[in-house]
Amino acid sequence: MSCKSDADLSRLSIGLSNHELCTRCGTCTGACPTNAISVGEDRYPELDAVKCIDCGLCKTACPGDVVDFTALAHHTYGERKAPQDFDGNVIARYVAYARDERIRQGGAGGGVVTALLWDQLKHGDVEGCLGARMNPSRPWEGEYFIARTYEELLASQGSKYTIIPLNAVLAEIRELDGPFGYAALPCQIHGYRNLERVDEVLAPKIYAVVGLFCGGALEPSLVTDLVESKGISPSELRDFQFRGGDWPGKMRAILKSGEVRDLHYSNYKDGAYNYFTALYMPKRCQTCIDGSAYYSDVSVGDAWTRDKAGNYAYPRHSRLLVRTDKGHDIVKRAAERGTLAIKDVTTDPNYQTHKLHTKRKGIVAPIRVERYKAAKRPAPEYDVPIPEVTTREKVVERLVTGMLDLAKIRRVRVTILRLVTSKLAIPLIRFRQFVKKRKYRGR
Repeated sequence: MSCKSDADLSRLSIGLSNHELCTRCGTCTGACPTNAISVGEDRYPELDAVKCIDCGLCKTACPGDVVDFTALAHHTYGERKAPQDFDGNVIARYVAYARDERIRQGGAGGGVVTALLWDQLKHGDVEGCLGARMNPSRPWEGEYFIARTYEELLASQGSKYTIIPLNAVLAEIRELDGPFGYAALPCQIHGYRNLERVDEVLAPKIYAVVGLFCGGALEPSLVTDLVESKGISPSELRDFQFRGGDWPGKMRAILKSGEVRDLHYSNYKDGAYNYFTALYMPKRCQTCIDGSAYYSDVSVGDAWTRDKAGNYAYPRHSRLLVRTDKGHDIVKRAAERGTLAIKDVTTDPNYQTHKLHTKRKGIVAPIRVERYKAAKRPAPEYDVPIPEVTTREKVVERLVTGMLDLAKIRRVRVTILRLVTSKLAIPLIRFRQFVKKRKYRGR
């Protein structure tokens, strides 16, 4: 960790003094007017004390230790109302996919996020798009960048379930002509909206905020642990895909030799990824209660709803939660221009919540926050009351947290990783699939 002195801590981003509360969103780096904060090891911020002018802007923008949902709602929607459920403020719901087949095939859920950004870039609404990709020269690491062409946008496609401090790029766009397209995770949007309220130069540089559903990121060490467990040296990688191949995708290593190696059995929904979140989820992600990007203009997540036979109702589609008039404009314009195919599901009850994320973000995380506070452990401050919970839910939170704490031991973590990506995991996969089929048939 890096800080100036104890006397200065109250005016600095929490990430410079307490990594357990740092979202690693990059906002403090992007906010600093003197470039005193950089992205350091494991994506945590580092301070150059000589350059720091004690302006306090990094603290104001930081979404790590305090998230004022009411203030963010007032800034985004014009009303002081904290979210009442997982979806938050919604004026319309759609399922959609990209009409461009390259974009649709390359996207995790029909290429909708890329299509929205491409529509803005193609028609001159923006000068570029803030994106994330796997580093071309170090493909086991994620990085942020500005995409200015169709091909560069394609390089940003697909989910990147690793820590990427995207908001660090805000420092760069402050010096450039805009506006820019912006697709970001909930914590990154919290930081951007905080900064937007006080930075008159930056505010007009973002055209619209596209939010990404998030169940929690994964530590950067996952990629190297995973490929090395399969006997692959990171230096052999040409690319790494979190959801490569046929939808819904799976983690794959693309080698410099051209070989494509699947790194686990089954797919993203039924395979090993379900266990990675219990092994590699960062501390701050474990206490986050925003899974649907409440303060975007439009939020995007996979459309996982199934029919009574257990088949996906909208494969290779995404679900869109339109939150603002601006968000509605960019969605409808993309459809009118032929970039996006959309279907209105506003009145369909199957698209008015997300059961798994509601449990993880709306019940388990708030219980954990309150328990940490009671034990005097670091926990973020929210202006949202903890929901009424059952004893069973409290027990579930304890068990999940126990697994996350156990996974801090690398030997334990890697041993479990090897197990859940081996043939020994096939019975677990089949059991998950059996339970799902039984559930849907019982509707």
